[in-house]
Amino acid sequence: MSEKPKPNIGLDLQRIHRVITRGLAVSQDNCQAFAESGFPDDTTREGFWKYCQALEANAHGHHVTEDDLFFPYLRERMPDTDFDELTAEHQEMRGILAEMQAAREAASLANMHRALSKMADLWHPHIEKEEAEFSPEIAAEVMIIPEQIDMAQKAAAHSQEHAQPAPLAVPFLLYNLEADDRAYFLAVMPPEVTQQLVPVVWKDEWAPMKSFLLD
Repeated sequence: MSEKPKPNIGLDLQRIHRVITRGLAVSQDNCQAFAESGFPDDTTREGFWKYCQALEANAHGHHVTEDDLFFPYLRERMPDTDFDELTAEHQEMRGILAEMQAAREAASLANMHRALSKMADLWHPHIEKEEAEFSPEIAAEVMIIPEQIDMAQKAAAHSQEHAQPAPLAVPFLLYNLEADDRAYFLAVMPPEVTQQLVPVVWKDEWAPMKSFLLD
């Protein structure tokens, strides 16, 4: 049996950021296209709104995990980092995610596009700060390997608890990543999730999103 890869919180952060960054870009591009030309069919319409819902879920789960676990753990070890600023930006994005949810529930492409644009404007400078503060090199300096493993396990469980519904959120996480990053998550996720739930039990639920995901 192959050994699971050793986690690095800085690398994990970059992977999750790539998921959400791609999700934002795909949602924005398609939202504008559908607003101009309409949905080509009912499956695409269903898939698009599910994709937006999964984006909301993953962004929310990610921010809650940082606020509840990651930031409190590192405050004393990284006294020069402005955790309050990062948390305030999460709170601002939480309001935008609520706007996205309302637009999705109303099936309003115009409102969704406005909310996505607001989210993207805040998201990109936010993650630049986070990735500079919590680079893989810095993570390795402030947390020894057992701490990295413990934090990764706790963070995964906490994020999954808050990123709901799981039948949409987990496939979104996996299939907005290129092969190497996806392989990492496939290696650290429970086999039940990757071998049974995603490809079998949850398949009908997330299948409409497939045209928006990576192969």
